[in-house]
Amino acid sequence: MTEAAANFNFTTDFDSALDRLLAAIDDIPDDILEQGDEALHKWLVEHGYREGNEKLKRDDDTDVLALLTRGELAARASIWKIAKCVASIVQLLATTAVPAAKLLRIKKYIKALGGTKDAVKLLLGATTKAEKLKVGGEALVALAAELLGISTVKNNCF
Repeated sequence: MTEAAANFNFTTDFDSALDRLLAAIDDIPDDILEQGDEALHKWLVEHGYREGNEKLKRDDDTDVLALLTRGELAARASIWKIAKCVASIVQLLATTAVPAAKLLRIKKYIKALGGTKDAVKLLLGATTKAEKLKVGGEALVALAAELLGISTVKNNCF
């Protein structure tokens, strides 16, 4: 995990988007995630999160966050950029082939933080890695890193 990911500030602009995304991920049964990406895709289609016939963007784990400093992140925080970032979070499950294993880790962190509402509240309230560690421990830092390690979020938020 990079320092930039740990220090990314999910402002209140992200409240609804994060709430919807984390609630949707939390709803996916663990046994579906444990079966892998194909079972996940089928479940998402059956439950209306995906159309089923669209070409999904592949999630990759390349780490462009390592190239960004906190100052660069702040300089990029325009209204348009925030809107694109929020939209990418809202549409994540519908448009991106995020590996089931990554979603299973995200679910684990949500549970460790006390559920979706608490996870969102903690993500919105803690701005630095030190604050994240203090209020949510490693689970909060890891959740932020997992979310920011998803290519569509990375591409639209940085």
